[in-house]
Amino acid sequence: MFKSFNGLELKSSEYEGRYLIATRDIQVGEDLLKCKSYFAVTSETLKTTSCFNCIKQLPSVIKLSLKCNQCNEIWYCNEQCKNENINKHQHYECKFYKKLKSPKLKVYPNFDIETFTEIRMIVGLLSRYYQDILLNNKFIEQLNNNNNNNNNNNNNNNNNNNNNNNNNNNNNNNNNNNNNNNNNNNNNDEQLTNTLEDVFDLVENQVTEESNPAAKERIDSIVNFISELFNLVLLGSTTTTTTTTTTTTTTTISSSIINDNKIEMIKKINEKSRSIIHKTRCNQFGIWTKNDKCIGVAVSPSSSYFNHSCIPNCTDVRDGSDMTFKSLYPIKKGDQLTISYIELDQPIQDRKDELKYGYYFDCICPRCNGDSNSIDSMDNWISKFYCTQKKCTGLYYSKSIIPFLNTLTSNHEIQLSCSNCNNIKIVSPFFFNK
Repeated sequence: MFKSFNGLELKSSEYEGRYLIATRDIQVGEDLLKCKSYFAVTSETLKTTSCFNCIKQLPSVIKLSLKCNQCNEIWYCNEQCKNENINKHQHYECKFYKKLKSPKLKVYPNFDIETFTEIRMIVGLLSRYYQDILLNNKFIEQLNNNNNNNNNNNNNNNNNNNNNNNNNNNNNNNNNNNNNNNNNNNNNDEQLTNTLEDVFDLVENQVTEESNPAAKERIDSIVNFISELFNLVLLGSTTTTTTTTTTTTTTTISSSIINDNKIEMIKKINEKSRSIIHKTRCNQFGIWTKNDKCIGVAVSPSSSYFNHSCIPNCTDVRDGSDMTFKSLYPIKKGDQLTISYIELDQPIQDRKDELKYGYYFDCICPRCNGDSNSIDSMDNWISKFYCTQKKCTGLYYSKSIIPFLNTLTSNHEIQLSCSNCNNIKIVSPFFFNK
């Protein structure tokens, strides 16, 4: 994870958790952060028409033909996407996905479609915990170019002597250039990646019987379902038992030891599952089509450090499971960088309720807690950025940086695009005046 990146600095406080501030003045349309999600899943309803690798939907409603033949639960849009993902998928979540609809899982009939999408996400993360942490069996990308690598190594050995002299001359210049680049911190094209440890490090908001009884009941059901699922896959039964029959055969004793180890691992998975649910519910991002249809969800810890505001200064633009965060309007050095977690064109109480019951926190932004005059002013200001397309919840942003905004004349045209549907809006520089 990063502490500073491209004009951003990660801070923390007891009340707000971790958040980002601007370490310099930021112009309209800047790329502030580019993130690749740690893990993403397609929606349960659209999994046969959306690619599990790139999390993109085909233009038509034709079902995808390429799928994982082991679990029959995920599909791919082309051979390239399948080749990029299938081995990793089968290393981690495949065998658990295969049993998701098993009649042996007692809780399963009570779940709706959205809950199954959430379960796919949680099981994917816990399967990584099982393999990477408990078994110490991390997935390693396979290289298909062994022969080419051997040839390249031979060529490289021959070229090393020639390159050494050139490298010595170039190193000083490169070091100076690198130092300048690091100081300028202009890593606009760098895409941050995340690890499982970053996911575990996410802030979670506890869901209790007192704070949200309906959510608590649903989470309890999910935890029980996942416990049954891991028991079924790892032990062949939906219930854990430590009772073993006395026997003198070495094979049975070895099998008993293996089962005991698996039982201990399942206990650790059960201990981890509730926390993972709390973390993902607060931090996951929906992946939307241009017509505002959610085709999947993604967990990207580095993206989760943008706190919510009902009058945000940034927006996220999603491309499958990848995200770019853009500045909506000029941001001053020292200001906190915020995005909106919800649809902004709602009354105050509706916004507060959605954040309370969907993300488990009380909104304290000025648009929710100011006096009536200031709230009206903020409503008018942020509403300028709402997409004008029917049912679209995106915000207008500039795809390119607009420098020296205050020097532009009123007849200068600035093109904005919707973060969801790409609808175009032409504005003047005065559009950004508060």
